[in-house]
Amino acid sequence: MICPNCGNEGGEGKFCVSCGGPLTQMTPQPQAQDQQFQQNQQFQQQGYQQQGFQQQGYQQGYQQQGFQQQGYQQNQFQQANNGQPTIYFDGEGMEYLPIMLVNGLLLMVTCGIAFPWVVCRNLKWRKSHTIVNGHRLAFTGTPGDLIGNWIKWWLLTVVTCGIYHYWVNIRIREWEMSHTCFEDDYHGDGMEFNDCFYDGEVGERLGQELVAGLLITFTCGIAAPWAVVKLLKYDTEHTVIHGMRLGFNGTGAGYWGENAIVGLLMGITCGIYNAWGICRINKWTYRNTFIQSSGNVKSNY
Repeated sequence: MICPNCGNEGGEGKFCVSCGGPLTQMTPQPQAQDQQFQQNQQFQQQGYQQQGFQQQGYQQGYQQQGFQQQGYQQNQFQQANNGQPTIYFDGEGMEYLPIMLVNGLLLMVTCGIAFPWVVCRNLKWRKSHTIVNGHRLAFTGTPGDLIGNWIKWWLLTVVTCGIYHYWVNIRIREWEMSHTCFEDDYHGDGMEFNDCFYDGEVGERLGQELVAGLLITFTCGIAAPWAVVKLLKYDTEHTVIHGMRLGFNGTGAGYWGENAIVGLLMGITCGIYNAWGICRINKWTYRNTFIQSSGNVKSNY
C-alpha cells in the first residue's frame, strides 16, 4: 500500500514502515489497480464472449430450425405435386344416376336436338366434382353458347362428308376449356377465361386417332385400352387450367383393369352400375393426372 504521508511503500500493517505514520488513509497501489482493472476487463471480455457464443448458438439453432421447416415445407410441396391427390374427382354414382337418366330421356324425346343441354349438364356436374391443386372447378358454358357452334359444326361435317368431325373434337374441347374456371373465380354463366384453354392441333390429334385405330384393328380390339390411354394422354397434356398445364401417367393396363371391373359389375346389375362405373373411370383418370408445369404457360387466344 502507498503511505499518504511519505508516499513510499507502506507495507501491509497499520503503520508505514518508512515514516511510521498511520496507514488508515492509504490508497491501493497503481499496479494493483491495474491488475484488478485488467482482471475485471478479462472477466467482462470472457462474459461478452460467452454471451456472443450463446447468441451465435441461438442464431445457428434458429437457422437450423428454419432450414428444417423449409425442408419440411418443400417435402410437403413435393408430396403434393408428385403424389395424389393433387388432382382428384369426388363425384358419386348415386348423384350422377338421376342426371344420366334425365339426359337419356331428353335425347330420346327430342331426337338428339337436346344434345347441347346434355353436354352442358354433364360438364357442369363433372367440373363441379373435380379439384385441381386445392381448387374446385366450375363450368360457365350454357346451351345457348354451344347450340350456335353445334349447328355450324354439324353443317360443316355434312358438307365435307364427315371429314370435319375431326375438327369438331378439337372445337368442343376448346369451347369447354374456355368456359372452365376455379369455383372461386366463377361470377356467372357465359364467362370465358383466356388462361384456361386446350391447344391440341387437328393434324396431331388426327395422327393420334389413326394410330389408335390401327392398334385396335390389327389387334382385334385387344389394344383398345392402350389406344384410349394414348388419346387421353394427348388431350390431357394439351389442357391448361389457369396457367397450369396438365400431364397424364395412366397406363393401358390400368385402364383395362378399371373397365374390366366396371363391365363385370354392369353385367351383374343388368346395367344399373353404369353411373357408378362412369364415376369410377373419372376417378381413375384424374388420379393419374398431374400438374406438369405452371406460371409460364401462354394462351393461344
